[in-house]
Amino acid sequence: MDLLGLGLSSYDLALLLVCPIGAVVGGFAQAIVQTIDLNGPPRNESDMRWASPELEKLRGAWLYLRLILGAILGVVIGLYFVGAIKENPATIAKITALSILAGYAAPKVWGAQERIVAAKINSIVGADADVKKEI
Repeated sequence: MDLLGLGLSSYDLALLLVCPIGAVVGGFAQAIVQTIDLNGPPRNESDMRWASPELEKLRGAWLYLRLILGAILGVVIGLYFVGAIKENPATIAKITALSILAGYAAPKVWGAQERIVAAKINSIVGADADVKKEI
């Protein structure tokens, strides 16, 4: 199949659909881990607290943005593998698993990327400042 003359195969399209979905699933799993006590369920009523309506809205917005962040990372992973995979179900499954893990770690991935880009910009700007001082 050649989508709009772009040369995308059905596997490429599957990657571009499944990777963002997998990353959203991973992001949702990470949000659950941050929300619950992993040591066990609530033991009595005082362990459970209900959020105010305002806090519920903030948490909803946080979750929505968290899932969007994962989906964006899933698209990036899908694009990375377009045209570069052996077209079989096992490969799609492995890349989907990778996108789920990436969605789970999305905030850390974006944070690390931001630090790398900032350091690169600072090194370039710092090098330019040194050159201007010499002139």
